[in-house]
Order: sequence, then structure tokens, then C-alpha cells
Amino acid sequence: MRLRFAAAALAVLLSLAEPAAAADPIMPLSEVRSGMQCTGLSVVQGTEISSFSVEVLDVVDGEPTAGGPRILVRASGPAVDDTGIGPGFSGSPILCPGADGAPRNIGAISEGLGEFGGKVVLATPIEAVLGNPVDPPVARRGGGRAADRRILARARPLTAPLTISGLSPALGARLQQAAAQRGRVVLAAPAGPLGSFPPQELRPGAALGVSYASGDVRLGAVGTVAYTDGASVWGFGHFFEGLGRRSLFLQDAYVYRVVPNPVAIPGSADTYKLAATGHDLGTLTNDAPDAVVGRVGALPVRIPVRVRATDLDRDVTRTVSSDVADETAVDQPSGTSAISLIAPLAVLEASAAVLRGAPARLTGKACVEIGVRRLADPMRFCKRYVTEATDLTAGGDPVASLLASDVLAAISYIDAYRLGPVHVTGISARLSTARGERLTYLRGVRLPERVRAGSRVRATLLLRHVRGPAERRRVTLRLPADLEPGPRRLHLTGTGPDFGVDFLGDLLGIFGEDPTGAGPGMPSLQRVAKAVERIGGYDGLRIRGGAAPGGEGRRAGRPAYRAPDVRIAGRASTRVRVVG
Repeated sequence: MRLRFAAAALAVLLSLAEPAAAADPIMPLSEVRSGMQCTGLSVVQGTEISSFSVEVLDVVDGEPTAGGPRILVRASGPAVDDTGIGPGFSGSPILCPGADGAPRNIGAISEGLGEFGGKVVLATPIEAVLGNPVDPPVARRGGGRAADRRILARARPLTAPLTISGLSPALGARLQQAAAQRGRVVLAAPAGPLGSFPPQELRPGAALGVSYASGDVRLGAVGTVAYTDGASVWGFGHFFEGLGRRSLFLQDAYVYRVVPNPVAIPGSADTYKLAATGHDLGTLTNDAPDAVVGRVGALPVRIPVRVRATDLDRDVTRTVSSDVADETAVDQPSGTSAISLIAPLAVLEASAAVLRGAPARLTGKACVEIGVRRLADPMRFCKRYVTEATDLTAGGDPVASLLASDVLAAISYIDAYRLGPVHVTGISARLSTARGERLTYLRGVRLPERVRAGSRVRATLLLRHVRGPAERRRVTLRLPADLEPGPRRLHLTGTGPDFGVDFLGDLLGIFGEDPTGAGPGMPSLQRVAKAVERIGGYDGLRIRGGAAPGGEGRRAGRPAYRAPDVRIAGRASTRVRVVG
């Protein structure tokens, strides 16, 4: 919807995929000395790389479990004096003059110490950064002194918080609030100004994005490029999630500004970069302890997510499109697929964009299709929603929140399947919404005096529309086949309105967690498809004979009639004689 690439931008992007110049010279840790006056590189606004002064204070030895040696440095200069160093600066390369006077890369800023002002930080030695190959596994190193262990105990990675871009302000604010309540850090940032933001070369000091998703709704983290060698790129100076082999988007990024922590992000340094990931430039292949590593060029396998929302009252349609990195081939290292987060958020955003408000009483219809490589037909469910309460937890309308929750449930069924890989090829959803509660209550029912079990009979329903007139509706009902002959009381039960759910909290609680437990999940993909289909449910009238329905453990009865134009709630009963 927002992110569209022109042909000229695509040409630039293809040119960036070619191998870069020879790698910059490096300085081994054995040559790094306290007192060295060096230069750091990072983006503090837009895409232009800025420089700042860096003084080497000491070399800190470390135990293998603490991540190995680090370089203690102090930053200064106009680029950092007002803000200090924080998330987003991680990976900023430090260049020090070698014996020949030429600048050499000694490492990348990686950890903060919680010191006031955020000027004194740790850097990961360049040898440790480059010790993480483009393709895992990763080697580890060791060492350690007691004094250095005390310093390292205070260190915390300048891990960039997850940044979501492309959401409406209200939805973004609600997502941030829900994340904070669960102890997670999620920043809602505006989408990057791609109209004036051409693809950037990933060179040392450039802003670097690592993302689960690209397109209208984007989710990832922003740091800095520490080193490049041809098409290979190292960044961050620490892990993204520390999960090893990955297949995520490697992107450039746009930095709006460096924020000196006016909102006190829990668990992070005092400063962070407000930034949005940008163009897809390659694939992140290694999420290692001391760096994120990838290649410029080929992109990861992608799962397209498309949500089309229509406001029936205004005859307006909006579409949200995102591509999600498919990590099935690397065994979903996060535990769940990223589509479990992106697809529900795309539903919420599409509905928010088309309705531009959150009325409490809405009626909506939706159909969702999930393509799976091993199935000839997509997994699918369709459902009608009738709401009478605003879901403030979603920052949007309750129909979209309920649909998003159902989409999450469908993806959770797929993620829980353990008897083989499930390659999702795409997710599409169509949602149409109208203002008003298309709901009526059943006040009575009239049937013929004599009926046969299992037959179809003409019936008159006495209805009372919500905030509307009464109605007598002639319909055809299917009677249960198990009715015993003789006088019987038949009970009809409707389906009440839907109510909003605490969806965003549930969404953030599930994402990144392994939903499968120890069991194998469902025995076949066909069973998974049936479970997805059942999400659609049945919201019409049900009928049964005997005792009145209701109460825990009591069946509501068999499907009897579903009105196409309105949902029928309430109950009614009548007496009939069942003949043989």
C-alpha cells in the first residue's frame, strides 16, 4: 500500500547486489592499546554516515560464557554528545590508525554499561565479529580476569528493540502498550520515506535492517554495518536473537533521529534510534553471538500476505501487502513462523485504514485462504462477525480484532504440526464490514402440529430486530432425525453477538514461543485443514428435542437455519407431535 519501488530504484538495487570493493584492513586485538584516538561511524539522521571520536580506554578480557574479550571505549563529538550511545548504534565500526597511519577496523560498538550519558561502551573486537561465518556453525573464544569480569557483568547488548512500521498511529500505540505490559520492547515507527530514499550500499557505518517482513507492514531491528567483504556483510556486534542459522531479510534503513530516551524503554540503554527498515538487499543467514551475518544479493524465500478490506457503507477498499521471510528450511528457529505476527497485524491495519474509526457495532464477513505446498487446495475458513462492543486493546474495530485472532489460531494449528515441514505459500484474507449490528432476537416459533423426524418443515419465526421493528419470517427448518414419536417439545437456540478480545496481548505472548510442546500435533495436514475450516463455525439457529438446551455440557442441537442477512440470537420453543 505504502511501499512501491520505481524502475529506477530497482536498477540501483540490482547494482548494489554486485560484490563490493576489497575488504577494509583490520587491526588484531593484540595491537589495540589504551589511549588510541579513533573514529566511529554510524547514521544519526537519514542515511548519511556520520563520524564521531572514539578513545580506547582499555581491553577487557572475558570468560567464554561472557562472550570473550571486549574493548572499552569512550565516544564523543557532535554526533553523540547530546544523546550518547544506544540501540541502533550497535555494529558501528571503530577505525584506528595503524602503524602505517592508515585507518584499520578494530571492532564494532556492541554493549552499554548503564553509565550516565551513555558515552562509555564496549566494542566487540573485529576478529570476534568476523569469526562468525556467513554460513553457521559459529566458533567461540575464551579468556578472563576477575576485574574484567566485573566490567562485563555490567554490560548489556545494545540490542535494538523490535521496530514495527506501517501501522496507523492508534494501532502502533496500542501494540507498544501491549508489549510493555508483557515486558517486551516494540517501537512503532513511521514507514521509511522511500520516495526520497534510494537503496543504500551496505558499507561500514551504514544503517542496517534485519527483518522478518517487508512491504506495507514491516517488523525487524535496526543496527549498523560493522564490516563488509564483497557481498558478505557483518553487523550489530552482537546477536539479533542468537539463534544461529537464519533466513531473514537483510535491508538498509532510514534513521529519523536519535532519541535520548524520553520514554524510558525497559531493558535497554538510555538512547535509541527511531528508524525504519527499508529496501530488501539480501539475506541474513547467521544470527551469531558476536554479529549478524548475511549476503547482499539473493533474497530469502518469501510468504506473501495480502489483506483486502472493504467499507461497505462507503464502497471503499484498502489492501495491505507484506512479504514474510519463510524460515521453514532452517526449522523455524524462533519457534513460530513470523506470519503468526504479521498476518494478524495486516488484518488490523487494513481494517483501520478503510474504516478510519472504531465504531462499537459492526457486522463483517471474512474469508481467509492459506496456501500450503503439499495440499492441492488451500486451507480455508469463512466467518460472519456481529459485534456490539469496541475492542480498545486492539486499537481498532472489534470485527478486525476477532478476525485477526482467528487468523492467529489458524496459523497456530499449522505451526503445531510436527510430522513434517509445512511450507506456507501465501495467506490472503478478504474482509467486508458495515456499520451497525445486523442482529435480531428470536421471540417465538410456530411449527406444524404434526411433523416427521428428519423432515423439512415450514416454520414461522417471530423476530425482534435490535433497535428495529418486529418481523414474522417464514423459513424452512430441518428437524433432527433422532426425534422419538409422540408429543415433544422442540427448542431453537440462536447465536449471540461477538465481543472483542484482548488480542494484542495474546499475539505478543504467542510470537516467538514454541506452540507445539512435546506432542506431535495433528496426525496429518488434512486434519490441520479441517481444524482451520472449523474456525468458521456456524452462527445460525440450532434445534433439538427434549430438555431445554443450555447449561454446561448440554448440546445446543443440530443446525436448522441460518439467515443470510442477519444473525439470530435468543431462544424459543414449541410443542409438536412427532409421527412415525
